[in-house]
Amino acid sequence: MIRKRGPMIWKSMFFSIFLFSIMTVVGCGDGESVAADETLNAAETIWAEIIPVKGTATDYEIPLSLENTQQFIDWYNAIDLTLAQQALREGALKPLAAPCCDEYPMSTCCCECNLSRSVWGLSAYLITEKGYTADQLQEAILQWLHFIRPDYYVASALEEEGKIPRVFGLSTQSSCFTGRCDLPFYSKTEYLHLGGCGGMEDLIQVGTD
Repeated sequence: MIRKRGPMIWKSMFFSIFLFSIMTVVGCGDGESVAADETLNAAETIWAEIIPVKGTATDYEIPLSLENTQQFIDWYNAIDLTLAQQALREGALKPLAAPCCDEYPMSTCCCECNLSRSVWGLSAYLITEKGYTADQLQEAILQWLHFIRPDYYVASALEEEGKIPRVFGLSTQSSCFTGRCDLPFYSKTEYLHLGGCGGMEDLIQVGTD
């Protein structure tokens, strides 16, 4: 008597297709998903593209360094702007989101922290000593902000690409309203990139930049 093998053949085919599908999703051996590797490297790629490193030249001839921060804050405390100069600064900084609390523009921030003081002090110097226009000022301040708060700008770029920043330990969540005002501008743990305001009174620096 000949046995009917149809049902067994279909079961075998179904099992093979199911197994292949699982291997395709999770990756197996040399067939590991290339897309997964690209996802893991997305934040690093963006970081290298948009974040300037220490020592990067600036148009105002002060290379980028966290060591400049106190000088910028001192300029904020020492330089008085005329009404016209204040208007120039307002025009340049108002279109920029404050990376520590992007609900507010960089022209006001939500409060007077050391991040905002450094921006306002550098702005005052560039207006009064270098004669910067609003466009020049905005470009210089964006460069400084990208340098001191890289986590925010990389997270924002990831969001623009439709990726989830927290997968990479990053966030655009306000540091002002999440208890990070007294953290350095940027620091990193094993799993998280953390950006703060550099303190509300004395400047809180990071160890290296």
